[in-house]
Amino acid sequence: MKMERSKQSKISFRYFLISLLVVIMCLFVIGKVIKIIFVEGEGWNKKSESAIQRGVKIPAHRGNILSANDEIVASTIKEYKLFFDFREIEDNGKYIRVPQPDTLNKYIDSFCQAISKKLGDKSASEYKKIILKGYKRKSSRLELSKRVVSYLDLLEIKKFPLVNKGGGATGFFVESQEKREMPFGKVASRTIGRLKNGEAEYGIELAYDSILRGKDGKADFRIIRKQNVEVRGTEVDKENGCDIRTTIDLKIQYHAEEALLKKLKEVDADNGSVIVMEVETGAIKAIANYSRIKEGKFKESRNFAISGLYQPGSTFKTVAVTAALDDGVTTPNEIFDTEDGTYTHRHPNGRNSKQIRDWNAHRGGFGPISVTRIMEESSNIGTAKIVLKGYENNPQKFLDKLNQMGINEKVDLKIIGQAYPQIPKLSSRLWSYTTLPWMSFGYNIQIPPIYSLMFYNAIANGGKMISPIFVTDILKEGKVVEHINSKVVREQICKPKTLTEIRNILTSVVQNGTAQNLKSPKVSIAGKTGTVIIYPGEFGYDPNVRTHRVSFCGYFPDDEKPKYSCMVVVTRPRGVYPSAGPIAGGVLKEIAEKMYALGYLNEAPTLQAGEDTGKSPKIAKGIESVTETLCDSLNIKYIAEHTKEINSDTCYTESNDIITLPSVTDMGIRDAIFTLEELGLKVTANGKGYVKQQIPAAGSPYNVGDEVIIILEN
Repeated sequence: MKMERSKQSKISFRYFLISLLVVIMCLFVIGKVIKIIFVEGEGWNKKSESAIQRGVKIPAHRGNILSANDEIVASTIKEYKLFFDFREIEDNGKYIRVPQPDTLNKYIDSFCQAISKKLGDKSASEYKKIILKGYKRKSSRLELSKRVVSYLDLLEIKKFPLVNKGGGATGFFVESQEKREMPFGKVASRTIGRLKNGEAEYGIELAYDSILRGKDGKADFRIIRKQNVEVRGTEVDKENGCDIRTTIDLKIQYHAEEALLKKLKEVDADNGSVIVMEVETGAIKAIANYSRIKEGKFKESRNFAISGLYQPGSTFKTVAVTAALDDGVTTPNEIFDTEDGTYTHRHPNGRNSKQIRDWNAHRGGFGPISVTRIMEESSNIGTAKIVLKGYENNPQKFLDKLNQMGINEKVDLKIIGQAYPQIPKLSSRLWSYTTLPWMSFGYNIQIPPIYSLMFYNAIANGGKMISPIFVTDILKEGKVVEHINSKVVREQICKPKTLTEIRNILTSVVQNGTAQNLKSPKVSIAGKTGTVIIYPGEFGYDPNVRTHRVSFCGYFPDDEKPKYSCMVVVTRPRGVYPSAGPIAGGVLKEIAEKMYALGYLNEAPTLQAGEDTGKSPKIAKGIESVTETLCDSLNIKYIAEHTKEINSDTCYTESNDIITLPSVTDMGIRDAIFTLEELGLKVTANGKGYVKQQIPAAGSPYNVGDEVIIILEN
């Protein structure tokens, strides 16, 4: 009995001790809580607050700039820098190394080999040395490489040994940064524009900056292991920028740049510009500007087509003669005496005079010729006499006519830095007795090339002058939120009869005049050549040194409803005779013929006598849609693949049963995208330089509409 009581006493005593300890611990915890809340609370709150960044800006995603066919020409992409944080971290009350030594030793060699092969900037041993050194120092921000990687690259790197264990176990982390990427390189770069340090500098990037930029958001972030983790419930939503659909057609742009650059190199000119405009809409389908850096080297440094103020030379004769025809001053068949190629224009007081010369004065001039022939041969004397006949006694009437026709109307192109026509006023102190006649053939005035094109486009557009446009749509999440149409500058620049007369004259310039080299069996062209003398000098005007600026402005095809107008300007060609037809006109002709070959025009090719052999061509395996279009244009029946029927009006193609992807490896981005899109594929490009990888690989079967990813490296 006594033993049982003794046991119960011991048990009770133990329970008492345990209860006492529990009470003491609870009191200790309560005391700690009270101390933290009421004594140390302010300090802990300050420490917690110090780890939070308030109102951190969350940048909005800048909208894309698209071509007319929705290819991305400028896009904001994320790039990533690679880091390790090798500090100890707390795990269940213990501080452990990240990564664990055995984990690091097990995977470091294979990781270094993989990352070295991927980035290619260091050897595997160099990477290993950097990592071990950082691990030893417990570096909190060890930069693995100076190189940045794309999102696709990052996905691949995260599968490498070591880092595939996760950032919490290895300390691997990344920081993202945004970069404005132009997948097609420098295509139309002066018009598209660029960003510098995140700010738009020029072009469409600047003109539509507020729309592309969007609105930044804000949020509070807590700093955890050198990375920001958003504190939920504190964000102000960002509003991403809208996309912009431009008028630029990349195929036309590519061929326009190629034709211009080839000619500039051929004649070693100072600079040159080309603009291709859609007649009916005013949409600029291509625009290129190149400046000479040194012999054989050119780059786009300024948008001369928009910002250049040039004396237009003989392309302005079309404006002058249109005015005279419309005012009834003359007719296409009226004869004017251009004499022996020289004409002395005298001041009414008889004391002052100045000579006007034609380009063939050394051959004795043209003598008496019609207005049409004056334009065909681009006679300065003839044009001056036409304008003097109608306006010498009332020059203001001529200036008013220019205003009426809209040639000097200020049009907002939405491009920062655009220039406006400068036409002298009668009240100006610079006006003299020579101003009017010299204006008639394009001197004493300055007009940006795009304004000259706007006038010629009106002639092609049935007399309706519309403003050139570079952007057609603003899109939000793929849907059009605003459509932009060109504005009407003048409903009619002249009477319908005048329009018919001037169009016949411009046709004749190509068929019988100074632009005969533009005659083409593929596409008909109409327009006017222009050559102007420019006097450069180190300290300004130097009459003893002169060079030339040549131009051609016109439209094609030359039928009832032309589709495109175009202007080409080339400044200071060296080592060749400064003839506008072969130089500037040659560029336009090449562009027109390339567009014809690509199916942009309505005209169909015609067979020359003796070319019909009675046999239809056998067509090698290629792009079926292009083949069918070509056969249709030749009035040849197209038979689908595998068909072996051949007769006098049938062509066919041979192919394998399975259509596979071609290889675009080592191609530049433009050639690669062009090749794949011609097959009806959607292309996503990452990086820049030349194609190093394509997904799916070459030889893989595909269907129209499939996506192909191309990865580029320099």
